[in-house]
Amino acid sequence: MDGRNMKIKKRKVKPILKRARKPAEAAAETRLRKIVKPVLERWRVIAAAVAAVVVVAAGIGGYFAYRHDREVRAARAYARAQGKITDMVRDAAEKSGEERKLAEDEIDAKTASELESVVERYGDTATGRAAKYTLASLYFDQGKYDEAQKLFKTLEDKASGLEKALAAKGVADCYKARLEYGAAISKYRDVFESHKFEFPAVPVAMDLAECYRETGRPKAAAEMYQYILDYHPLSPYAEQAARELKNVEAVIATKG
Repeated sequence: MDGRNMKIKKRKVKPILKRARKPAEAAAETRLRKIVKPVLERWRVIAAAVAAVVVVAAGIGGYFAYRHDREVRAARAYARAQGKITDMVRDAAEKSGEERKLAEDEIDAKTASELESVVERYGDTATGRAAKYTLASLYFDQGKYDEAQKLFKTLEDKASGLEKALAAKGVADCYKARLEYGAAISKYRDVFESHKFEFPAVPVAMDLAECYRETGRPKAAAEMYQYILDYHPLSPYAEQAARELKNVEAVIATKG
């Protein structure tokens, strides 16, 4: 047979198979596009988001580095201030009489000045807050109750935990020192209820008892003293609480 006259027959795909393959191919393409297409369309958004995360991370790292640096600087400033005060105290200890009294007054003034400087420059740091508490306590000892209370209140508003409790007690102490017993009782009571079985509940209970006695409420005072004896018998205040309890019980018995 002449090869030139031969025709190669093409294999025909049966119509039914052809129709079956098309939906499968279309389905495969659809699945792929569902996965890939959104990524391709949004790659700019994704890239921008990644860049934003990197920037934020760098910012956070920079912020913590900044905070650490401020804490270090604050600690050094506080240490320098303490060193100056220590030297002044050492010199004052060698004096006597009127010279010593003048030296002590000078120490108080210098201490306040040094602490004020630390607070002004680093008040937002942990060391700055410690300096602020010390300064408030110094003002209190000097009888500057208004100035002390302002600092204690600032600390209370920004602090937490024990630091907050001590600052709140400082606020109450200033009320008591000014004989504002109603405000003092309210403040002490808040601190007491919040820290009933932990420090500084015991000294606060003693202050509360004193305020109750001053306002003619011996039974309430007795409850505070009894609380100390029941729950904190090993406290340094326990012996005093026992003595004071006997005194207020005698007053209660007298009143009938």
